[in-house]
This record gives sequence, C-alpha cells and structure tokens, in this order.
Amino acid sequence: MDQSLKAHFASLLGYSIFGFSFLFSKIALDLVSPFVLLSIRFLVAFAVLNLLWLTGKCGLCLRGKPVGMLLLLGFVQPVLYFIFESYGISQTSASFSGVMIGLAPVMGLVFGVLFLKEKCTAFQVICTLLSVLGVAMTTTGGFGASVSGFLLLLGAVVSAALFAILSRGIAPHFSAFERTYVMFALGSAVFTAIALVQNRQDMRAVFASLGEPALWVSVGYLAVVSSVCAFLLINYSLSHIPAGRALIFSNFTTVISVVAGILIMKDTFSPVQLLGIVIITASVFGVSVQKEKTEA
Repeated sequence: MDQSLKAHFASLLGYSIFGFSFLFSKIALDLVSPFVLLSIRFLVAFAVLNLLWLTGKCGLCLRGKPVGMLLLLGFVQPVLYFIFESYGISQTSASFSGVMIGLAPVMGLVFGVLFLKEKCTAFQVICTLLSVLGVAMTTTGGFGASVSGFLLLLGAVVSAALFAILSRGIAPHFSAFERTYVMFALGSAVFTAIALVQNRQDMRAVFASLGEPALWVSVGYLAVVSSVCAFLLINYSLSHIPAGRALIFSNFTTVISVVAGILIMKDTFSPVQLLGIVIITASVFGVSVQKEKTEA
C-alpha cells in the first residue's frame, strides 16, 4: 500500500471513529456536564500519550521547531472547535448542526487553495458540494437555529478547516504524535480549568459521577479510541494528502453516527437518509479516485 493510499485510509478510519463518539457522549452526558466530560476525556487521552512517550513507543522533540504554530494548532483544535460545537449544538437543531459541520470540507478546500496553494479540480469541488448535500439529506428534520447558534457552528466549521490547514502546514516540522500531544496538552488544561470554574459549587456531584461504570466505558472510547487513535490517524493523513481531500472524509462521521443510531439506538430511518449516505460515499470515493488518477 503506497503512502497516499495509507493516508486516505487513515483519514477515513479516523473520521469514521468520530461517528460513534456521539453515542458514547450521549451516555456520559447523562452523568456529567459537557466540560467535565471534555476535561476527563482529554486528561485520560493526554495520560495515554505520555505513557506512549515514556515507554519509548513514540518520540517527542520540540526544541528548535516553530512551537508557536503548534500551540496555535492546539488552541484551534480541540479548544476552540469543541467550545464552538458544544454551545452551537445546544442552540440549534440536530439537523441544522449536522449540515453546518458538514460544510467543513468546503471551507477546508477553500483554505487549502488560499493558504497552502493546493490544487483543486472542478470535479473535486462538485464532489465536495455533493457530500454536503448528502449530509443535509442524512440529517433530515427540523432546521431550527438562532443567529448565535449559527455563528457558533460557523466558528466550529472554521476551526475544523483551520486545524486541517495548520496540521498540514507544520507537518514537515512535527510528527503526527507531536502535533497530537500538544493538542491534548492544551485541551486537557483548558477544559479542566473551565470545568473547575463551572462546578466549583458542586464538586461532590462531579466526584459522585466518577464512580459510575457507564461513565468510564464512555470515557474509554472517547479518550483512547476517539481522541488518541482518531487524531493520530488524521494528523498522519494530513502529513501526506491535501487538507481539502482529507477533510471530505469528515462527512463519514455523519454516515457512521446515523447507522450507529439505527443499529444500536433503534432510531428511525428513511429512504432520503439512505440516498444521502449513498451520495456522501460516492462523493468521497469520487474525490479520492479522481485525484489518484490525476497524480498517476
């Protein structure tokens, strides 16, 4: 398997892993507040990365490198992205938020052309726009949204695109592990600080929730699989393929979350949603195959 194909598969797998995170987040959020969950999630994930580093499984060397850009990457993702997404989703319908987040590949495509001078074909643009249509069809339902909710979700979309651009741009200087390590260091610090401020009057309830087995099952998936594994895969893919092409796989998150909801949560399913999933899959496949042919 050549490097480009590995990178495509890594991006697909990473964003597919995110699809199941909504189920585990839903379980955990019945027990703790959003920022307590984010704090625990990134603290555990950061601990796992430190374990990998201390055991010599992964190297970490930041000396003499553009650390400022790396810190900016960590501020954009996960800090800004999760704050914008959490508050944006709370002020809009699930369908509207799904479509908004689905715009990230379009924003990534534009940013890639503007900032990284990445080449973009007409066919790639069409497939990217079709994938957004697929997301809209898959997340059928009410499209209620406040102005503040729209702006917050727009912030999440911009953050997702900036993450891809920054990670791609600094990939020659930092390994996927180094990028992920600093991202989680900042995430665990910021989310823990916010959680402490928000829950300073109710810490007993927080600690009581920590004894729930269901919480730790959810945290195990969110921290180890959906954070460590997924972000390592995505940062790896951004080292080898353009940001716009890597980001289009993010719409598979919608596909996986819908399928998981149907199979596990027994959610309802319509022919329109099925058509949306087909469009997303075909669009992603079209972008990948067309670019591979162009590069051949």
